[in-house]
Amino acid sequence: MSPPYGPDARRQGVVYQIYPKSFRDASGDGVGDLRGIIQQLPYLQRLGVDMIWLSPIFASPMIDNGYDVSDYKATNPLFGDDADADELFAESKRRGMRVLLDVALNHTSTAHPWFQAALDPSSAYRDWYWFRPAQEDRPGTRRAPNNWLSIFGGPAWSPAPGSDDLYLHLFDRTQADLNWENPAVRAAIHDAMRHWLQRGAGGFRLDVVTVISKHPDLPDARDPRPGPLYRDLAGGPRLHEFLREMRREVFQHFDCVIVGEAPGVDPARARALVDPADPMLDLIYHFDLVEPRRDAAGDWDRLTFKRIFAAWDEGIGARGWNTIVTGNHDLARVVSRYGDDGAYWRESATALLTLLFTQRGTPFLYQGDEIGMSNCPFAGMDELDDVWAKTTYRLKREAGASEAEAFAAARAMTRDHARTPMQWDAGPNAGFSTTSPWLRVHPDAGRVNVAAQTADPASPLETARRLIALRKSDPIWTEGAYADLAPGDPDLFVYERRLGARVARVEINLRSRSIARNATPDGETVFYNYADAGDDGTLRPWEARVRVTG
Repeated sequence: MSPPYGPDARRQGVVYQIYPKSFRDASGDGVGDLRGIIQQLPYLQRLGVDMIWLSPIFASPMIDNGYDVSDYKATNPLFGDDADADELFAESKRRGMRVLLDVALNHTSTAHPWFQAALDPSSAYRDWYWFRPAQEDRPGTRRAPNNWLSIFGGPAWSPAPGSDDLYLHLFDRTQADLNWENPAVRAAIHDAMRHWLQRGAGGFRLDVVTVISKHPDLPDARDPRPGPLYRDLAGGPRLHEFLREMRREVFQHFDCVIVGEAPGVDPARARALVDPADPMLDLIYHFDLVEPRRDAAGDWDRLTFKRIFAAWDEGIGARGWNTIVTGNHDLARVVSRYGDDGAYWRESATALLTLLFTQRGTPFLYQGDEIGMSNCPFAGMDELDDVWAKTTYRLKREAGASEAEAFAAARAMTRDHARTPMQWDAGPNAGFSTTSPWLRVHPDAGRVNVAAQTADPASPLETARRLIALRKSDPIWTEGAYADLAPGDPDLFVYERRLGARVARVEINLRSRSIARNATPDGETVFYNYADAGDDGTLRPWEARVRVTG
């Protein structure tokens, strides 16, 4: 039997996120599936993974790749069937891993039977969503019920077929927001969660959970753009009540971990959500590292980057528990966002892995980041699948941008960079599938793949394995206090983890050039990401070193 998910297990664990559509195709249809994940469980076990977070596997039209749910209790046939899901849960547990399911609680697909029933104004389901009449400033002039904009671009309101009302969708127009004020909605969600926990799921990652509570009057936002709107909506008036109810009705009856995705939430708000005295959530998943801040020269701002780690550690620290997230299915590849995916690809990929696994918090490793996968050089809109990128392209064109300008904007932000097929080997389709995949394979797959990196001690993959083993070998990495030792240094990230009399010192050069050290540290070198330990006076480009004293 797998150990219970108490606080120690959460702190010591490593989470590996799988995007099922892109991980491994066992059926040969070009789309990843549950059987493909089952086949690769030995790989995850050897890597050192404890929890597997699956992006949504529920029934869905897949307009937003599963975040548009059409049946919370059904396995999406694109990925397999209920028997495949049950086998995945059981086989993962047998290997000491648990599966966390990603569930979108803020909205459903407009194809969901609930929404289809709600289109009848007389139906009881009408109140399961946010339908409102258009506003009239003067006779014959209609506008949306408020000024909110969709996170994906354009208005957050669309006409409801069959009536003059509009319905709210914070995301795509095919994703209608649920009305959590309605107790019947909450009861239905609770029932769906119990369904999966009873079948063996190890917990949930709650998608954009911090925006499920909205003021019933839906007032205008001070700034309706996506970023400010997120911050305004995060932590709505009844969020804590809804989360406590969810724990009381569902989670406290199962051995499970609950991760809350929390866009728009700062450390102070997050601390309340994961307070062990009142644990609404077990782990908080913040977005402050989604996109690097830029300095006056356009380069990413290392000082702000370091301040984010300090702010979240100080805000939550040891009382609650942080997560360390640098990559996921919605972001450009971490080595392309923060590293150097050209001349110092290997060095920067391994340096960023060092950062991920030596901070205080549960590390979340996104598929492919352990082998240093980078952004894909998409050549045209026909190669993109992401609905957000398509909306960006459409809005740019409608605003007068040329086709090249609109595509450049779509390619720069598309989430498809993180969704290209996992690169298993140098064979056809990178070993992902026996047929042409649903999304193009990155052209560097012949060089960057699991088979090529296995047993290569200098590779990102073997570095990730070493770091996970290091993290699990010493409680200083899970329990040790964190302190930034050089917060004003624009080149080096130097921090310590302290547990009693023992101190671990991590040094990472965040530049593609050698940087002189400010001081020569004491202690035994327990990790470095170059072929040799180098000298004590300089850190080479993207060099990472870890020393322990005491």
